[in-house]
Amino acid sequence: MLEKIQAYPIKFIQKASPNLDDAFDFCRVYRFYTDAIPTCQRLKYIIRAEAHERVFAIKFYAARDKKLDNKYNRILGVYDYISALRILVTCASLIPELMQEFPEYSYIVNGARTIDINKKIENESETQRFRVYRALATKIIGTQSFEHYQFKEISSYLLVRKLPNINIEDEKNRIKQMFLNRYEIEDIW
Repeated sequence: MLEKIQAYPIKFIQKASPNLDDAFDFCRVYRFYTDAIPTCQRLKYIIRAEAHERVFAIKFYAARDKKLDNKYNRILGVYDYISALRILVTCASLIPELMQEFPEYSYIVNGARTIDINKKIENESETQRFRVYRALATKIIGTQSFEHYQFKEISSYLLVRKLPNINIEDEKNRIKQMFLNRYEIEDIW
């Protein structure tokens, strides 16, 4: 089924520098538009590939939510299952493009906690988005170029780039420690 789902065309917008309170080194910003559906006109989405010492954190949100603090947590409620998968496939399609310019980079995604219509916040461990990312990762990305790691407690999924002369386990631990230091979080991984 996934092989029939086509990514939306992505367009590079700009390279962004961090603000004073940002922990990333630089960011590449992209956009894409979904198709119009009977219940909604087409929507513009923003994908942010935030670089952290040879790791891109991939994030996306509906552009109309850009000023909201919870823009990564919102469920729009306008897409069916296949349409939602197409958005995720579009975000994943950015990885091969980034690999051309940044061949040594690894990738991480976080399954943001859903905030529903009643403002109920999902538990941080194994969020529904994380479960979808986990299910799609090996099918879309594969294991030839990346080693896959799950951090279920915080709903994060890490793809460590397989490179010659790189110990994958050491690289995973380096990435983990870098994020712990940058975001001043406890070691719960």
